[in-house]
Amino acid sequence: MSPSRFRKTARQSATGRLHPTLKSFLSGLLLLSAVLAAVTPGYGFESFEKFEESKKQSLELRLEAMLNKDRVRPGETFWLYVVGFLEKGWHLYSLEKQFEDETIATRIELEDTAFKPQGDWQETPPKLVRDEVLEKVMKTHSGRVEFTRLFSVPEGLPPGVYLISGMLHFRACDNRICTLPRQMPFQTRVIVKADEPG
Repeated sequence: MSPSRFRKTARQSATGRLHPTLKSFLSGLLLLSAVLAAVTPGYGFESFEKFEESKKQSLELRLEAMLNKDRVRPGETFWLYVVGFLEKGWHLYSLEKQFEDETIATRIELEDTAFKPQGDWQETPPKLVRDEVLEKVMKTHSGRVEFTRLFSVPEGLPPGVYLISGMLHFRACDNRICTLPRQMPFQTRVIVKADEPG
């Protein structure tokens, strides 16, 4: 037998011996792929590529804080409005806890202030939407959203300019992907006038 025919026969023999092993390996790999494909995440990014793509998208949440009065006096009350404007196609979630993960609900955190909050935060009525990422019907906000809270001015508070600062904690989704938990600061000033003598 010539050396070239011997090498060819040996190669065919080795291939024949490896074939069942290779077949088992490929079967196992296909089974693993099917199992992984069946496991769908509850929320978040489906892949690193989608996460990178989402960072390039201009997810704009513009946030403004304002009062319903230009000036207040000790003993009076005023409303603080925190107004958000979400880019089309995106939504954020209600202040109400609706999911096991506490980072899903929108939350507002205030820094220490001279004014006393009266009651809890209120929000514009949320819409019930089928959230494809969470696979649940959720209370959400899209477009323009308003969060309001009533404050009172303490008696005897000296006149001057005071700040109200806080942080909006939220997650936003577009029914394909959700952002990681985000936070956005807001701030507005309150002008307190001297109390008029009665």
